[in-house]
Amino acid sequence: MLGDEAVRLVKEAKDITADHIPAYNEEQVRLVAQETRYLWTRIEEMYASLGQLTESQGETAETEAATAHGPSQGDGGRDAAMSSSQQTYALSQAEHRNNVGGQTTLYAQTVARNKRCLLAYHDRRAKFLRSLMWNVHLAPSMVPGTLVARMSPSEQTYMREYARLNASYRDAVEAQLIPSYGSLDWAANGELPPRDLLIEVRVVRDCGEIVTENGVVSLQAGTQHYVPRADVEHLITIGYLEHVSPS
Repeated sequence: MLGDEAVRLVKEAKDITADHIPAYNEEQVRLVAQETRYLWTRIEEMYASLGQLTESQGETAETEAATAHGPSQGDGGRDAAMSSSQQTYALSQAEHRNNVGGQTTLYAQTVARNKRCLLAYHDRRAKFLRSLMWNVHLAPSMVPGTLVARMSPSEQTYMREYARLNASYRDAVEAQLIPSYGSLDWAANGELPPRDLLIEVRVVRDCGEIVTENGVVSLQAGTQHYVPRADVEHLITIGYLEHVSPS
């Protein structure tokens, strides 16, 4: 049925959450784009057939006018037969125009709907990528490989360019504000400030060594550390560290 492929894309977009994104469905996008191009080609063909029909009617009208002004070669019965034939022809042409009009309207509505579904699918995924970049402090290298594997090559490029442009803007703004205000935390989530500057974390995945305000800390899987919250919050967000809540 027309539009079914686009509906499947929309259903996939609904599965995107703050923590999960399905793999980019390149095959489904291709099917929707293919159907859209086919329907637009059919619309152009049907409009062309209407143009040819108009030209044919014009030629028929000219022929009838010439016959009407020529010498009379028949009787009233022949004139009645010609009139009946003309009416039948006119009705068939009107029916053809109505059919074409209905089909082109259906196809045009489906084309517009397919485009909206494609835009909604890609917009939902783009919003997830933008949110992800802020969660990792505009550091694409910190995105887990499992998430990267679910992105298309274009999405990976979009993610890196989004991070680069925002980091460039951030650096330019900070250059004007420093030393008046100092460095800004652009990835802050707007929640209430933490009560404790140091938090206890458990290392879920090896992170290597990080430099904190108190020196270098080696984050090996299975170990626990007291570290400044600001230095490891992005690692907690992407699941490399786990915040150990005080009992």
